[in-house]
Amino acid sequence: LPFAAALGLRPYVRFEQGVYDRAAAFVAQQFGGKPFLAIHWRRTDFLVARSTQPGVLQSAASVIRHARRAIERHGLAGVYLATDSDDQAELEAVGRALSPMRYGPAVVPTTAALRARADAANVEIAICAMAARFLGTKTSSFTLAISEERQSVFGHAADTNEEMGELPKEERAAAPSHDEL
Repeated sequence: LPFAAALGLRPYVRFEQGVYDRAAAFVAQQFGGKPFLAIHWRRTDFLVARSTQPGVLQSAASVIRHARRAIERHGLAGVYLATDSDDQAELEAVGRALSPMRYGPAVVPTTAALRARADAANVEIAICAMAARFLGTKTSSFTLAISEERQSVFGHAADTNEEMGELPKEERAAAPSHDEL
């Protein structure tokens, strides 16, 4: 099947309805119908695998600056953060600056952990797809999945998706330093 033909089928490739229902319930509870920004901030393996690729890795200060810029430009009322970061200092800095909402599955037995993680990831994709604006991580297949879901299933315009990259020089200078976080 040629790529163009497969792309035409994308609106019909959807998660099971329960994924959308859990995402919609979370969004309604956390954001109450107000427009919000969703961010996918990739860390862990990207810290090594993508360390030489410009604009891919974003520090906590850069994520904060990207988010504040989007919030100001588009009048957004809240932030949702999807991340694999395990750095507590970074997470606390982003938390203090943006007060982002996070989604997580209930604690499950070890044998079901992989299924629960996959299900939670699908719900996170749907949550991010529902946002008024989306900031993603360059070269991430998770960001790509969110962007596709936003456009094909939720009908968001392509320009409501953005991959975080290098901030303009004047904005890099304005970004908080690690010590200020």
